[in-house]
Amino acid sequence: MAVKLGTVEFYEAMGAALNDDPVWADKGKNIDFNMAYKYEAPVEGQFYVSFEKGKVVAVRNASQEDLDSADFLISGSSDVWRGCFDGSINPTVAMTRGKLRVRGKMAQMLKNMPAFMYIQETMGKIEFE
Repeated sequence: MAVKLGTVEFYEAMGAALNDDPVWADKGKNIDFNMAYKYEAPVEGQFYVSFEKGKVVAVRNASQEDLDSADFLISGSSDVWRGCFDGSINPTVAMTRGKLRVRGKMAQMLKNMPAFMYIQETMGKIEFE
């Protein structure tokens, strides 16, 4: 069943997919971070996802406090997000070109890049509209 992009249901689907994935259980075991995702116009929204040892333990619409306190905040236009998830935009290229902006502990992100890329790949497998 397709979920709408730019909704908390999309991130709940991501959490369910990761929590049920044995590959992720190993790959994500060192992920103990709070992530915030911010969508900018034309479709706006902000979402908070908490990981503990790779398990997604919380998903919700993000408050400003969530955005401020997240270990990582990734923001960009909803069109860029859509492109990253449908495969028409490479997320790494989007970050290097400033189309997706990342705030957080970059050393931790780079150290865990295979896990972060796996999260992105999983999001790309979610059927969305």
